[in-house]
Amino acid sequence: MEEQDRLQKYTFGGYTVVTNFETVEDAEQYAAEKGGELIEVGFTDGSDNPTPNEDGKLIEDRRVFRVALDPEYKVYYGHDEGFQDMAQDILEEMKRKEDDVLPEDWLADQNIATGDRIIVVKDGEINTVTTRERIKFLMRGNLYELAVKVNH
Repeated sequence: MEEQDRLQKYTFGGYTVVTNFETVEDAEQYAAEKGGELIEVGFTDGSDNPTPNEDGKLIEDRRVFRVALDPEYKVYYGHDEGFQDMAQDILEEMKRKEDDVLPEDWLADQNIATGDRIIVVKDGEINTVTTRERIKFLMRGNLYELAVKVNH
């Protein structure tokens, strides 16, 4: 697993929680290699540290993360069908509005996994294009992630 640099580790008393997996298979492989177990955690109420939380139903749905925002927001995930086309349309619109031929295309940032990208829509209008990590800080949303718990 070459993308281990992207993994986030949170150390508690007798165990470590590892998050930020790109795929469910990556998390399963990591758990098998490290003798850990798949769990679900939440970054809720503005917390920077994960706590056990199964509200995202991630293991059941085979997803690595889910965000929860106020009901007026609709969230589209990078792995959803049609997401790439929607993102491209948004970038083209941003270019036109800013009259910028070569704006910084952060959606192409190699540090952001395709599956981490999120489009947030409010009242039928694009509210923001962001990532799962930024959702916690920019929109004060809850982030639920698939994690691996490894005992020390």
